[in-house]
Parts: sequence; C-alpha cells; structure tokens
Amino acid sequence: MQFSGRIESVKTPAGHDEISRLAKTIWHEHYTPLIGAAQVEYMLERGYTPIALAREQAAGARLLLAHEYGQAVGFAGWSPDADDPVHAWLDRLYVLDSARGRGVASALIARIVDDLATRDQLSLRVNRHNSGSIRAYERLGFRILHTDVKDIGDGFVMDDYIMQRTL
Repeated sequence: MQFSGRIESVKTPAGHDEISRLAKTIWHEHYTPLIGAAQVEYMLERGYTPIALAREQAAGARLLLAHEYGQAVGFAGWSPDADDPVHAWLDRLYVLDSARGRGVASALIARIVDDLATRDQLSLRVNRHNSGSIRAYERLGFRILHTDVKDIGDGFVMDDYIMQRTL
C-alpha cells in the first residue's frame, strides 16, 4: 500500500515532544511482550525523552516524523557512522500498530535513502525475537549480517541482529 501522508524533518522541541509521545505508545504496545516493561521504561528514559532526542540531534542524528490524516503515525532517525564516511545507522523506525501495513515504514526508509545520497550502506539493530520487524526489514532490502549482544546498563542487554542494506 502506498503511504498518502507527509514526512517532515524534526528540528524543534515540539517535534521532539511528538516523537517522545509516539515512542511511549509504540514501545509499550510492541516491546513489552518482547523485553518486559522494566526494560521498555529504561530504554524510553535513556533515548526517547525530548532532551535525549535533542541531544542526539545535536550530535548529528536526523529525525523524521510521518503524519497521516492529520495524526503522527510513525517516526524514524538515522545517524552518520563516525568511523566510516559511506556508512550510516538507522537508529529508529517505529510505526503505530494501527498504521502498520499502509506503507509508512517504506516511505520513511525512502526518505532516509534520499537523504543518504553520499553513503553506500545503512545498518540497524533489531531484537532477534522481533520476527515481524525482521520480516519487514527484509522486505525493505535489509539482510542479517550477524548477532550482537550489547550491555546497556542496569542489568539490561540488547540481544540483536545487525542488519544492513546497500544503498
């Protein structure tokens, strides 16, 4: 299905607030069964408060927000790889459950690919037990490279696949 909404770059505190609100909804509806409520809250506090989003953006991250029918339905973010000028990381790609299957993720990825004109590769981390997202990423042209377990503090780990797409 073709996404009929609009995608905008986020550069203001109001945009950070909107992403933070969306993240809370999406993470609770999707990730609590995968990683538990405690880790969801920990990760939201570390990476999805308006302050954390602004800090990441100041360090070079780019943020996008997707709107459909006047409502924010998803968001994405990417960062250049500091060690490799032709590589970037898809840091986040999240769509409300009610908006999945309508081309929102594809539209966000297409916009990111356009923004990455000088880069050749886009990588991401995805929870190894998140089979629906893994299939979606594969449909978007990503392939699994390897597994990676990353300690994120307070006794929590991210047990992920690293996936990559050639641009």
